Amino acid sequence: MITSKQLWEAIYKISMYSHFELIQSQEFMMASVQERRIIRFVTEKQNVQSLDFLVQKIEDNIVQQVDFKPQQIEIYLLNQPVPGDINDRSVKVKSLNDRNDFNTLSISRQYQILGKRRLKHSENFYQKRLMTSNSIDRAMISFAPVTSLLILINVVLYVINRMMHFNTATADFIEAGGLSHFNFVHGEYFRLISSIFLHFDFSHLLLNMLSLYIFGKLVEYFYGPVRFFLIYFLSGLMGNLLSLSFETSALSVGASGAISGLLGALLAYMVTSRRFDRKMVLQTAGGLILFFLLSNLFGRVNNWAHFGGLFSGFYIALLLYCYKYALKYFFLLLAGLVLMTVLLLMNIFSVKEEHIYNDRARISMQKGDFEEAEQVMKQTFAKEFENDESYQLYGLILTHEQSLAEGIATWKKGLKRYPDSSLLNYQMALAMRANDDYMSAEKYLTKSGRYMNKQEMKDLKKEIKVFGE
Repeated sequence: MITSKQLWEAIYKISMYSHFELIQSQEFMMASVQERRIIRFVTEKQNVQSLDFLVQKIEDNIVQQVDFKPQQIEIYLLNQPVPGDINDRSVKVKSLNDRNDFNTLSISRQYQILGKRRLKHSENFYQKRLMTSNSIDRAMISFAPVTSLLILINVVLYVINRMMHFNTATADFIEAGGLSHFNFVHGEYFRLISSIFLHFDFSHLLLNMLSLYIFGKLVEYFYGPVRFFLIYFLSGLMGNLLSLSFETSALSVGASGAISGLLGALLAYMVTSRRFDRKMVLQTAGGLILFFLLSNLFGRVNNWAHFGGLFSGFYIALLLYCYKYALKYFFLLLAGLVLMTVLLLMNIFSVKEEHIYNDRARISMQKGDFEEAEQVMKQTFAKEFENDESYQLYGLILTHEQSLAEGIATWKKGLKRYPDSSLLNYQMALAMRANDDYMSAEKYLTKSGRYMNKQEMKDLKKEIKVFGE
């Protein structure tokens, strides 16, 4: 026998794991706009006449309540047999006598799998959650599969990254797929995506996943799984492109740009749906402010990605709205999105790049960690990202770790590739002076013209003149 509590629990799980929503609590009626289906649970005893009247009542009144003509009406009689057949193909009548019968309902794949688990809440809990008129409260009830999958991916990648780089410096996030201007302009475009799924530490991950859970459930409920994913993914990409346009030396990881896009989509939803009820506005505004305040507690916050994601989420949500309701404006907005992307890419590739690998090696050398600096340089040469400064730094590292001869050999290799490099010629002049080869030192010094105005250049030139004679 099915009890009242078991019925409310089943309705709660149907609301959670499918597109159905409770539209009449007293009559236990649920509707799915996407599937154009109506479900009605009946607890009163029925005969043939009363069942016919019930069907007629639903058909006469339901269109006004749900704003669509149902293609299928399903009536489930609780704890009683079906009194007779209904001569209407669009109406289905079935008897439910045990709580396990709820598992046989043809609702959704999610409900079939996840709806079998028994919940332990009170009947009042289910009623309070289901009878709310606030759309945000309704959204928080529903199961969001794409949001859950994104959270799982982020957590799994964080654990894997911790296992692989547990005792390494944060800078190794470059090798793990973090976003940097230098790597992007040198062809590693995958970083636009990979960086969205990486996080610096547990607190960074925790803040973003809590935010994704809340805002993700809301946006997935209002827009649906496919459009939600498009908003999240494209907002993350556009936020990263804006970041690359203004941050040429910083390393960026995290899902906050994409999450900001979800906030932008919520703002767009309020505009397009004209739902400006006080609770929704306050909750959305409060969430927006709180997210940005907490994000800025981190020293490596990327506000360019945040602002880019927020604007992109709003823009893409409007784009999707126009695709459904105003197609002529859709193509204008799409052209605008393409134009913005092209302009951002043009700016990214025109901005002077900062050689992030050389910077990392130099910082390690300043800290006295020449072993780390050598590893960075090996990565640089393995990726073929080296320039004349890379040869200079690598030579200094080898001189410190091995011998001056190894350093000179490295600088000579660099000069074969960059014969006019003032930096390498000056470095070779210093090396030749250290070997008391003043004739060679003067030859290299002559080629290092850009240092002519520096005091150390003048002193070196004077020294070579004195001791070279």
